Amino acid sequence: MTRASGPRGASYSVVVPPGFIRIPGGAGPETALATVLDQLYETSPGPEFETLFVDALRRVGEADVHHAVLDSYVTAGPVPDAGVACSIVFAAVPVARSAHSDLDRLLLARVAAGATPTVVGGDPAVSWELEAAAPHEREWVLRRRAVLARVVGQDHLLVSIVLTVVADEAPAAPGRGEVADAFVELFDAVLTTVRWRDDRGRLITDRPIE
Repeated sequence: MTRASGPRGASYSVVVPPGFIRIPGGAGPETALATVLDQLYETSPGPEFETLFVDALRRVGEADVHHAVLDSYVTAGPVPDAGVACSIVFAAVPVARSAHSDLDRLLLARVAAGATPTVVGGDPAVSWELEAAAPHEREWVLRRRAVLARVVGQDHLLVSIVLTVVADEAPAAPGRGEVADAFVELFDAVLTTVRWRDDRGRLITDRPIE
């Protein structure tokens, strides 16, 4: 049934874990760098850091050809003595309008394929483990987990939330697997803090009757 008669989610809010920084989606590399430095309380980064960060952001922006990424949350460096870092990426997933664009059926198909049903922001969602790193990726991917969630009031939009835990190329440090598992647990906790907001930024606390 349509959700058009109730409140419509236009944005989201989430509790950012300590030690994570937010990189706004769609921002140019220089703007993103300024946002990150502000969160790190850093006013004069070294030229090597600035060059590497801006280059990395430029590559990310080029990969996001559909401008789907809303925000990325990344650890401010690897976990000490473990060489493990983590990112959580929120992205919009528009669904083409048609007589067959039933988002609930789409989520149920994911469940039938092995995904786990869950709830994000009070709305139906599914989660599943993704494959490890692609062959071209330099980092060693320890865990990848994806979530696909409905958004209150939206019949043609989903939100994708992807966790990626990577290790550096240094010799394997003890406890990396445990650190990766801890990040997965943290990810699950972060999902419970997601809230949808309307086009005026107001928190949506009710749900349409269906």
